[in-house]
Amino acid sequence: MNKLLKIFIIYLLFVPSHLIANEKKQSLQNIYTLLQEKKFEEGIKNLQILSEQNDINAQLLYSKILFSGDLTPQDFENSYFWGFSALLGGLKKSSSILEKLNEYLTEEQISEITNKLRDFLEKRAFAKDKKAIIQIAKIYENFTDPADLVNAYTWYNIAVAQGIKTAKLKRDEILDNLNEKDLLDAQSLSIKLFKKINN
Repeated sequence: MNKLLKIFIIYLLFVPSHLIANEKKQSLQNIYTLLQEKKFEEGIKNLQILSEQNDINAQLLYSKILFSGDLTPQDFENSYFWGFSALLGGLKKSSSILEKLNEYLTEEQISEITNKLRDFLEKRAFAKDKKAIIQIAKIYENFTDPADLVNAYTWYNIAVAQGIKTAKLKRDEILDNLNEKDLLDAQSLSIKLFKKINN
């Protein structure tokens, strides 16, 4: 038994990250198989679980299913939530479903969804989900009115410190638009949140 536990720990420590990514793809493939086999309830449940793990491809599929209402009742708010998360994660094709949903949702509803999504992504970030850190930064930079550059800088700054090289250019662009006080506030908040994420 002890030997088995050691083998499992070694597997977790040394398994290549691309194999873990393949496991996620495999999970999405399993969902497609369940849906093709007309096991809709199980497929939708697994799709929701994968979406909650911040798999952007699962989120887009879930958003489309919630929009169409073919396999589960239509739910435009949740469709927007998952489609928006997928867009923030880099799936640009999510924008077409969001445009359709804009016809059915008020600005107030979209604002509430944005706040819920930010809270969801913060929980993911504190669970060491690096993608969520960038997604939060994008919300503050592009989807608040006016843009919240202090918080956008804060999260891009954390992303860079977490080793996400693509965030450096964005962080430095925003840096040039902050005054001394805002920059000090943003850096203090970055340090506090970075410690929280890494504890």
